[in-house]
Amino acid sequence: MLLFMISLSYLWTYHGDSLYRGKIDGTIISRDSVFLGNKIESVRWESDGFISDIVKSGRELYFGISDLGLIIRDHGSGSPDTIINRKGGLISLFGKGDLIVGGLSPSGKLLFIKGTSIVDSITIPADNIYSILEWNGKFLIGTGPEGKIYQLGDNKEVKEFYSTQANSVTEMVIHNNKLFIGTANPGLVYEFKNDSSGRIYYDPDLEEVNGLGFVGDTLCVTGIKAGNSEPKGQIKFLIHNREFEVYQGTPILNGIEVGGRFYAGEGEDGQLGEFHRNGFLIVSDFDEPKITALKNINGELYIGTGYPAKIYSIKNEKRREGMYTSSVFKGGIGIIWGNLFYNGKGDLTFLIRSGRKEEVDSSWTKWQPLGRRIDTEDPFVQWRVVLKGGNPYLKEVRISYRKRNFPPEIQKFAVLPPTIGIVGRNTQTQIHHPLSQEEKGKLRKMGFFIPDNSCIIQKGVRCIYWEAHDPDGDRLSFDLFLKRENEEFRSLIFSLQDKAYSLNTSPYPDGSYIVKIVAKDLMDQPSPLSSEKTTSFLIDHTPPGIENIKKRVIGDSVFVSGTCIDKLSSISGIFYRTSKDEEVQWRRARPLDGLFDEKQESFSCKVDRKSKYIAIRVFDRSNNDRVIRIEL
Repeated sequence: MLLFMISLSYLWTYHGDSLYRGKIDGTIISRDSVFLGNKIESVRWESDGFISDIVKSGRELYFGISDLGLIIRDHGSGSPDTIINRKGGLISLFGKGDLIVGGLSPSGKLLFIKGTSIVDSITIPADNIYSILEWNGKFLIGTGPEGKIYQLGDNKEVKEFYSTQANSVTEMVIHNNKLFIGTANPGLVYEFKNDSSGRIYYDPDLEEVNGLGFVGDTLCVTGIKAGNSEPKGQIKFLIHNREFEVYQGTPILNGIEVGGRFYAGEGEDGQLGEFHRNGFLIVSDFDEPKITALKNINGELYIGTGYPAKIYSIKNEKRREGMYTSSVFKGGIGIIWGNLFYNGKGDLTFLIRSGRKEEVDSSWTKWQPLGRRIDTEDPFVQWRVVLKGGNPYLKEVRISYRKRNFPPEIQKFAVLPPTIGIVGRNTQTQIHHPLSQEEKGKLRKMGFFIPDNSCIIQKGVRCIYWEAHDPDGDRLSFDLFLKRENEEFRSLIFSLQDKAYSLNTSPYPDGSYIVKIVAKDLMDQPSPLSSEKTTSFLIDHTPPGIENIKKRVIGDSVFVSGTCIDKLSSISGIFYRTSKDEEVQWRRARPLDGLFDEKQESFSCKVDRKSKYIAIRVFDRSNNDRVIRIEL
């Protein structure tokens, strides 16, 4: 189904594994969809520490709070009762009728509790009690640090039942009248029949097994895998003696089978998962960071959390309403948001909020119903869907957007001096030689812009040079236009992708011209933008003239003077040489005002009177030159 639609450049898609990055509230996430979950109730009580175990006797709930060493009874009305308070202890619990058996670590004591009274206690020859179970009418106690199981007889006599190859017995479950136990250091799974002759049933290659359960004949194991870096949580299924790794990631603290489904709780984000051979569902996402206890009580799943310690239960009844909130999406500065598309069914209501920074805080907008389109210029957005009714579901969400297009920027635009150019795809000119640093320096002192990669090119060609970039990183193309002053621009060339163009000036008469460049991001944008710049330059084919030549003999020398005149360009240099120094380079004449910078310049020079003639050469700023020869 489509909420709204406009044509934009990109789609932010939320489906498949990316759904797991969102936050659920009364909903369940699978790899395929988001749908309503079962009702969850909480015991209205919390404390420091973490819930280590939970049992129920009639309507009364007993739970252990480790770190604090508490055993609490909650009878559903009024304040809960504190049965023991031994700070720093680890609590394990087991219930049979109205009798509650509590194991204390590190004291190795068993407490027998009825109501709020401790009716008896015994000491186990072990420091830690990790698990308690009744099998074949006998209580079994899994301990550490020697990895032994003890059996409690009818008269509460304690004897050793089995000694494992591990440090701790962490889990015990019964399946098809057989006992299965999990251990830590190393993490192994043992099998027992009707006696104490146990054997290693399965080695899941874990440091610690902290959850066991059977779904049909499939053995499900959770635990911790130690590596070179931080420990990883793993879940493995053993199906007809074939091992399947169904999860590896954040630490898994426990696992249990309830109602033919296998659940596991993790220890970083407070997420509860339902795991299958080919994937998993996130069943709940608690505010508390750690799920520290899972217990099957009368076919309902009870969950204990840590820091703070709280207790929840999942009921066998579907919710009528739930929410799913996406992760924050970074569009970027200048983003233009479009519309939201979704694939789903049922009563689905979408909301959206946005902000200027990635972390959601008070500066973000409040949740608003999603109108005709996503109406914000903020770079970060987050969406939420509310599911109501019978069996609604959401499979996929897509948000269309594009980045706001910024116009190109032209940093430099110039027409280089005559005979100066650069090499490029559109500068097909005859290159004489690269320009030396000394030559570049002289031209720059004269006020010309000279690129670093300049070279000498043939006369009659002017190099139009530019530097430009696009803030969005779009590819640019360039159009050039030319005109004389007081005329209209005419096209010179379109769609250049270089940074220079060689203009053959021979068809153009002398005069002042203006060249315009238009930079466009048309190549990468459906709605292109452009920028333009202009610069003026002279086309001057006519060399300067030399007038008013005068000769004056003084002693052995002849003083020669005259005037050089150009109509368009200033005089840039006057040189001379005589018949006596034809093999010598041209000598520079002296401007009478001390500087060549005007269209008319007077000069003088002194030569040996024995010379037969003097040659005078003048250049204008357009690099036109004229040579005359005068008899002495």
